[in-house]
Amino acid sequence: MKSGASSLSPTPLDDTASVSMTPALEAETERLLSQRTRDIRFSPEMVRAYRKKDWPQRSKIARAWMVWVGLISMAFVPISFLLAPESLWLTLAIAGLLVPALHGCAYLVWRKPRSAAVEALSLMLLMNSVMIAYGILAVAAGGSNYERFLICIMYVNTIAIVVFNVGHAWSLCLMVCSTGMFFGFEIFNPAIDLKEAIGTSVFFAMGIYAAAVARKTQSILGQKAFLLSLRNQYRSEALERANHQLEILATRDPLTGLGNRRSATDLIENLWRDLTIPKASIAFIMADIDWFKRLNDTAGHAAGDECIRRVARTIEQSVRVGEDTVFRYGGEEFLIVLVHASPDLAWTIAERIRHEVEALAIVNPGTDRADDNAGVVTISLGVAFAHEAATPDTVAKWADDALYDAKRCGRNTVFLSNAHAEEDGARHAEPGAESENSAANSLRTTA
Repeated sequence: MKSGASSLSPTPLDDTASVSMTPALEAETERLLSQRTRDIRFSPEMVRAYRKKDWPQRSKIARAWMVWVGLISMAFVPISFLLAPESLWLTLAIAGLLVPALHGCAYLVWRKPRSAAVEALSLMLLMNSVMIAYGILAVAAGGSNYERFLICIMYVNTIAIVVFNVGHAWSLCLMVCSTGMFFGFEIFNPAIDLKEAIGTSVFFAMGIYAAAVARKTQSILGQKAFLLSLRNQYRSEALERANHQLEILATRDPLTGLGNRRSATDLIENLWRDLTIPKASIAFIMADIDWFKRLNDTAGHAAGDECIRRVARTIEQSVRVGEDTVFRYGGEEFLIVLVHASPDLAWTIAERIRHEVEALAIVNPGTDRADDNAGVVTISLGVAFAHEAATPDTVAKWADDALYDAKRCGRNTVFLSNAHAEEDGARHAEPGAESENSAANSLRTTA
């Protein structure tokens, strides 16, 4: 248990590819979302953020493409036996070995993030190499297979432009290269003339250009979706921070940073519900700064606040880390909740607190040596243990009674109460014997 209320640890909304928001990114996000979608243009910082977050999906799609096209190319070998049996060995070498090997090399490139240029160049080299390989296969097959093989690879290149998320300029470059190679092989096709080769090439160029435009539109829409997710992310983070601040305000004392009375109540209720913790091992220590009003009246509220802060830090440093919890209970009063404590341990901790506070030597100008405290700030403490039949309020009352006994007996004192329900009732039934009963049922130490 830590001193005071629990804190929240913000968690990212997305996975490891989540973007670390900066004020510049937030401002750019708002500016771009206020424009028309087709006018979205990312800054270099936004491009890096976008590519980082988009990488897992982009990589999976690209590698899946490499695998399936490589497998389809190998499946083309038995099909080519039916189409061009005389070119079987060449088909086996190109479609069965070379093309899958090229896709395997591209697969390795896409296994980890690369620059946009490297990704696009790998796609360019892959598709152009495959285009040349199948062009050679088309020339070797001849006849109707010549045109069939070329059209097949142009179709594959067109799909690749749509599938691969690369820049629009790179898509256009691939379009030009693919169309140029297609035209280069077409003019050597003895089955068609130059006009038909030009017309076919222009036809496929238009189709690839349409695919490139579709890819650009898809990219812009993806960028807008990314901007919307960024806006949602930083607004959610802002809301989470606001909620965290509200929780701090609701459960922590703003002056000392300790838990407040509400968080003390929550912790104690949890302890009473926890059946694994024996009630007899739970102790409350009520602590109150001696003559604090005199300090406030003579030195001022600023000095009083500084005194409370220093005493709070000292109490925190005097208890067990992870076991005991310290709260500011009100004004100059503190509550320390001990768990798994024995009477000797509770006494030792309370005495340590008393001694360390006195050792601070905080001057209290409102007191003098006549008050038996050498003119410095001291603290009085009352300790009480719980048991199964006692409610938290009852145990707190016992600790409070022990604290008042310490005050009445001269301050700068620790009282360990052995009270139970009957003794508590007897003490209040015989007011005249109150001090005597307290002395009989308590241990007392002074400086």
